[in-house]
Amino acid sequence: MHDSLEHFTIADVSAITGIKKDTLRKWEERYDFLKPMRLSNSYRRYSNHQVAFLYTLSKKMEQGLSLKKAIDATNKVICMENDSKHSSHSFFFKLLAYGAQCNEEKFSYTLHQAHQQCGLVIYLQEIVQPFLKEVGNRWATKQWAEYQEKFSSTLLQHHLIELSHQIPVPPNAKLVMGACLPNEQHELPLHILLLQIQLKGARIFLIGQSPAPGTIEDFVEEFKPRVVLLSATTRLPLEDIAYLKQLDEFANKHPATHFFIGGEGAASSSISPKTIQIAQSLETIWPHIL
Repeated sequence: MHDSLEHFTIADVSAITGIKKDTLRKWEERYDFLKPMRLSNSYRRYSNHQVAFLYTLSKKMEQGLSLKKAIDATNKVICMENDSKHSSHSFFFKLLAYGAQCNEEKFSYTLHQAHQQCGLVIYLQEIVQPFLKEVGNRWATKQWAEYQEKFSSTLLQHHLIELSHQIPVPPNAKLVMGACLPNEQHELPLHILLLQIQLKGARIFLIGQSPAPGTIEDFVEEFKPRVVLLSATTRLPLEDIAYLKQLDEFANKHPATHFFIGGEGAASSSISPKTIQIAQSLETIWPHIL
């Protein structure tokens, strides 16, 4: 990739959008909507705006639109976008390119650069969360292999842990514990959530993926957190009804600790615990932390 934040190679664009390089070259010859800059050696360089256009265009075509209708729909979306998001979009696109290419040096550098230039809140909300959602979609549709998903999520997790260690915690801060439920393998959403909570002045602790039954209870007994956040990104962790009932009864016996369960799995499930609350957003949790 070119050193400038605003320029991408044709290989980068293909990795970001899923559009084959031959198709990009044909579109350049046939249509006026895409004319990349040419270097002295004739190599193409695409601007951030062009990449944003092509990324949105590819999404519209995946929805079944013809190229002409997809172009019209994309033009409307691009015109409505706020210019202030261009920088975060550029970092998002870089991460997609370097994640697809498994370029560790450039991927890690982009994470640090995005955090430094955008600030932690924008970094998490406009870059990290959309990136993880897109990675999940690409893995589910087989556009990315498992090694590409693992590469990206592992490096991102290491970076988020590093950021957490850099945030000062005030004395006597309330403890918020994040816990994956048994059979829950995805802890990255908890890292993101806990970082946002840590910024508000709380002390955080994360139990890793798929803890053995009873582990969460032992941690609560030992550390007595103010809040426990339970994660279920799929319905799989919620299939053990007996354990969920046991955990709910445990929560009822510890009124000083507020238990919440969240994630896409919890949101789409019909579970209705008596004590553990279903958390749809951070706004549900803030009153018990601040």
